[in-house]
Amino acid sequence: MVKKTIVVSVLFLFVVPILAAEGEGAGPAADKTAGYALLDAIAQTFHEMAVSGSGGVEKVTQAVSKFMADARKAREEKKIDEVFFARYQRVLGIIKLAIAPDPDGILVPIIDRELSAFVKDVLAEDYKSSGPPAIGQIANAIADEIINLHLYLDNIETKEKLRKAWDEKFAAAGEKKKDGAS
Repeated sequence: MVKKTIVVSVLFLFVVPILAAEGEGAGPAADKTAGYALLDAIAQTFHEMAVSGSGGVEKVTQAVSKFMADARKAREEKKIDEVFFARYQRVLGIIKLAIAPDPDGILVPIIDRELSAFVKDVLAEDYKSSGPPAIGQIANAIADEIINLHLYLDNIETKEKLRKAWDEKFAAAGEKKKDGAS
């Protein structure tokens, strides 16, 4: 299990430079700062574990618990929205499942089902379910989802503008239809 945790930590090491590049430029808006900080905390923690060779189930579990407490606080303070919170919580849950000890294999069907759904949703791949390829696949899916969350934060205003334009387009089309039907 420690080996699995270290492998996942090393794979997360590749996420840190990508996240650092995403954060360059004009800087995040004040309302996005909490979201970026939550994502950076994951990357930084796993980077430190990978560099130091430390980790293990207990250390990862403590880190994930802290990340979740920080996310709940940010949500309560309205610093992150429900979409970000739900997706962030899912990432934390997947990390916890990926390192969960299950020596008797009792939880394997449940864990594999959740990991498979996550890998399919994020990477559009079938889950490999065992060994190093599965660990790499999970780490890759987690990294992609962290990047997706960064992109979500980067594009909140653009999404709102597009949604407004979309709604106005269909409202106008509905009015034209109503006027034509009278």
